[in-house]
Amino acid sequence: MDFIEVNSEIGQLEGVVLHTPGVEIERMTPENIHEALYSDLLNLNIAKKEYANFEGVLSKWTKTYQVVDLLTEVLENKTVKADLLDKILAKEERQFLFVELSEQPANVLAKFLIEGYPYIEGVHPKEFAKGRYMLNPLYNLFFTRDASSSVYDQVLIHSMSTDVRDRESYIMEAIFKNIFGATTINPKLSEGAHTEGGDVLIAREDVLFIGNGSRTNKQGIDFLTKYFASRKDCQHIIVQELPTSPESFIHLDMVFTMLSQDKCMAYAPIILNSNSGYHTTHIEIDNGQIHYHERENFIDATKRLGFDFEPVLCGGNDNWYQQREQWHSGANFFALGEGKVLGYARNTHTIEALNNAGFDVLRAEDVCSGKEDMHAHDRFVVTFDAAELPRGGGGARCMTMPIKRKKVQW
Repeated sequence: MDFIEVNSEIGQLEGVVLHTPGVEIERMTPENIHEALYSDLLNLNIAKKEYANFEGVLSKWTKTYQVVDLLTEVLENKTVKADLLDKILAKEERQFLFVELSEQPANVLAKFLIEGYPYIEGVHPKEFAKGRYMLNPLYNLFFTRDASSSVYDQVLIHSMSTDVRDRESYIMEAIFKNIFGATTINPKLSEGAHTEGGDVLIAREDVLFIGNGSRTNKQGIDFLTKYFASRKDCQHIIVQELPTSPESFIHLDMVFTMLSQDKCMAYAPIILNSNSGYHTTHIEIDNGQIHYHERENFIDATKRLGFDFEPVLCGGNDNWYQQREQWHSGANFFALGEGKVLGYARNTHTIEALNNAGFDVLRAEDVCSGKEDMHAHDRFVVTFDAAELPRGGGGARCMTMPIKRKKVQW
C-alpha cells in the first residue's frame, strides 16, 4: 500500500483517491438541494459517462483507489467499524441505529454510509418518514479533495464548513489511518476552525498556498499556522482572501492552480489585480516565530518566495469569458506531473490560452482508447467533455485526492 508523500502540486502523480458518482446524486430533490450544497440536480447517467473519461485518463497514468473499496476494507475490522459508526451516529443524532447498522456486512454498510440509509416503515420512528433517509446520501463525495488532503507526509482531515459533510471527513480519517497508516492533522480539535481541501495547495516543501473565503476561515488558517510553527523551523503560507459569493469562488483552486514550475492557471481579477479589495498575506514561520506581511497581490507574494510563474489566464484575455469560464471551474486543473494537466473541455478560451502557452491539447477519449499517448508529449492538457459534473460546483482538482507524488527538483 502506498504511503503518503505529497510535497508539491505538480510532482509526477503516483497514487490518487477517487469516488465515481453513484446513486447518491440521484437522491437529491428540489426540496433538499440547498442542504446538499448544489444549485441544480444532476443527471447520473450523463455524469457517469463524463466521469468515465476523467477516471480513464487517471488510470492510464497512475494507480487509482475508489473510496467505496477502501471504506469496505476499513469496515472489515470490527473495532474500527464500531468506532466509525459511533462517531457518525453521534454527530447525526442517530445512535439508536447502531445495532442494526453494525450487523450489516462491510460492503453493504459502506454503500449505506455513502448512498444513504433508507427509512423503513414499521422499523424506524415515523417522524423520519418524510425525509426518506435515516442517514442522508453523501451527494458531494465525488469531490474527494474537500474532506481530506495530503500535506507532505500527513493527511489533513478537514473540518468542513457545513455539518452535512462531516461524515465524509470521518470516513476519510478512518481510511487514511487504518489502510495507509497515515498521521492525520485535524482542525476539529480547534473550536470554530474550518478548512477544506480546495483551499490548501502544497506549492513546495516549505510553502503552502491557502484560500480564505466561505469554506476556510481565519480560525482554520490560525490552526494550521500554529501547527506548522510547532513542527517546522521554516514554513511559508500565502493566504489569499476570496469573495464569499458567488458560489464559484468557494475555494482557492477555483481561481488558481499550479501547472508547472513556471506556469500557473489564474483568474486575473482575483490573482493579478492589486486593487481587487481581496487581501494577500504572507505568513512567515521562522523557528517558532510567526510574522505577517501584506503583499500587493498573489503573484507578487509568490515571486518573493522564488517562484517565477507566468500566468495562463482562465478565460483568456477577455473579462467576459474570464467570468463565464471561471463559473464552470475554468481555473481548476489537476496536474499529473510538471506541465501535464487535466481539465474540462468546455472552457474553450482557457484551453486555447493553454495551447498558446505551449500545452498540446489532447482529448480524453483519445487517451482512453489508446489513440493518444500522454507520455509522447512534453507538455499537455487532457480535456474531457462535461456538462453535468461542473454543475456540481468543481473541476478536476476538486475530484482528486492525491496520496503520492514524486519530488520536484526546484
